[in-house]
Amino acid sequence: MDLEARDSKASLMALPPELLAQIVEHIDTARVLSHLALTCRKAHTFVENDGFRIFVQTRFPYIRCPTNPSNSFWKEGTLGMTSLAKNWDRKAFIAWSITPQKEVSQDVGSQRSRGRPVQAGQTMGFTPVIDSYEAWYGGDWSSRKEVVAWGAGAALYMRSKIMGKDKKHKWQTSDMRHMKGMNAHKQRYAYATYNEKGAAEGLDDITSVSLLVQQSLKDHEQVIIGRASGGLSLISVSTETSQSKVLSSYKTQGRPVRSAAVSSESKSLLAACLSDSTVALYPIDRTNSQVHPVSQVSANSSSQSRIWSTHFLGHNRLIVGLGPSEEPIHVYDIGQGEMLQESVRMLELNDFSAHARLDLRGDNGIRNATSVYSLAPIDASSSAGRAEGNVFLSGAYDGLTCLHDLRSANSITAVYRDPVDTFSPIYSLLPIGAERFVAGGARHSIIKIFDLRMPGGKLYHSADLEPCSGASDNRPRNVKSREWMSCCEHHYDPKYRRRGWNVFLRPKNNTSRRVTESPVYALSRPSPFSPTFFAGVEGAVVQFDMVSIMDEHTDPLFKYGHAKTGNKHDVERKWDPHGNVLCLPMYEHDTGPVNLIKQRKVEYTQGSIQGWDERWQPEEPRPVDDRRRHHSWGLV
Repeated sequence: MDLEARDSKASLMALPPELLAQIVEHIDTARVLSHLALTCRKAHTFVENDGFRIFVQTRFPYIRCPTNPSNSFWKEGTLGMTSLAKNWDRKAFIAWSITPQKEVSQDVGSQRSRGRPVQAGQTMGFTPVIDSYEAWYGGDWSSRKEVVAWGAGAALYMRSKIMGKDKKHKWQTSDMRHMKGMNAHKQRYAYATYNEKGAAEGLDDITSVSLLVQQSLKDHEQVIIGRASGGLSLISVSTETSQSKVLSSYKTQGRPVRSAAVSSESKSLLAACLSDSTVALYPIDRTNSQVHPVSQVSANSSSQSRIWSTHFLGHNRLIVGLGPSEEPIHVYDIGQGEMLQESVRMLELNDFSAHARLDLRGDNGIRNATSVYSLAPIDASSSAGRAEGNVFLSGAYDGLTCLHDLRSANSITAVYRDPVDTFSPIYSLLPIGAERFVAGGARHSIIKIFDLRMPGGKLYHSADLEPCSGASDNRPRNVKSREWMSCCEHHYDPKYRRRGWNVFLRPKNNTSRRVTESPVYALSRPSPFSPTFFAGVEGAVVQFDMVSIMDEHTDPLFKYGHAKTGNKHDVERKWDPHGNVLCLPMYEHDTGPVNLIKQRKVEYTQGSIQGWDERWQPEEPRPVDDRRRHHSWGLV
């Protein structure tokens, strides 16, 4: 060891913990943090005990740890979150349709490919509504329970998945083995279904699904479901025994349930949109079989408009989307468990909506009214929404996704629009931290990924780990220093360019044109740290796992599925043993010609696009004229 190295080691050993903590806060990558741990014994002890925790909480501030985290939790969390960030940047994901096995219920075996029972005589597939959650049952990173539930016509389907090191959890009934299994990642899963006696397809379709978080593996799942016929009930379902029962019924006076939301704080309040004009607030009381609303409010602004969606914003606010209306977003304060009768604020989209319709129809006589179909709060723990209950997204009929901040005097803080599929209504929204969000379009079964990029929103850049390409371009210069803002185009892009991308959902075993042109009705993600999210199109639910097959430093959740070699048989056996993985097309948001890019099968381990997942393969560029771009762009 030379003199300079000894001096450096001595300096590190002399630093107090609070200064080491400040050093870690400025470290960009986990690799540098690991190298710091190798410099001396004191640095190694600090990094293992506190360094990984500080790194995760600095770069991913929305992560909430379990009650008693293990010694390895933050180290594994560092690997999991950096891997997840890298996969989002590289557009690396595995997608497939999730369907209960035919043995789960008699109804599933008799369904058409569109998802409806034969005897119902429906002309279209079910419109899925989805909810999911993920909870830690242990102290290590991988010890999680994931639950997803979705409405398929009049039936409710549910899947639970147990992950991690807990080998003591066993399915208790031997006669239900056909409902359960284990995948290549050593994750146990089980399906269950709930069919209400006498429920008729089409008339009693499920219109809302809200799961209540259960921390224990032994607890039955509890879910609130609303129906088009006016039913609203809390039911208990066990994926272990397939038993179910109704715990509470919420009085709606027979009014159809349009949508519903559950308070995310203590799960103590339920807000339901009833009929076209009423929002009712209920307490969630598991001990009371009949629950009446504690407050109701009429949120409609005219006889021609209706309520489309509602969502809690923090623990004391409720936002409502409606339309067509000149003020399609209403905000209500909640005090002492009751909704105030007057909205505290109504937000307009006039300037942007009118401009969108004038471009689309060329009619100067259209009044400034639009509809808001979807709402999604930004996580309060993130840098963007640190003041709880203020920042949220809205998706409108005019194809706009708007960011709203109630601390601002302006109704709209930022606007996001797909430059290709410009005027397709936004039916669903899903924030991904404070870095990006996913929007579900009303046509072409398309999901749109936008760069949210709030101030301080993207605190980790996976490209920092990759070598400089040395490529020069026309990137802007820093005026003061006259130096490049980034060393090369590859490192400049993810930090400064806001280029989104769209993916077309094409579920297998469902070639109906209605499905290929379906809206994306619902989006759900189990938790802010989950690598999984779900999208619902007509007659199908598609699961996305943000994971790269050949990544040696993958999330601990997928470590058993890592293919150590590029052998085709090895990759297929671990990632696609039944041939269910989808090969989806996509394109990037741009104002020039649209370049369609398609996923290849899982065995492709050599990439062709720098900075992208290995499965992506570009097709020949195909220009799109303005008329097709504005009206019905799609795959032909």
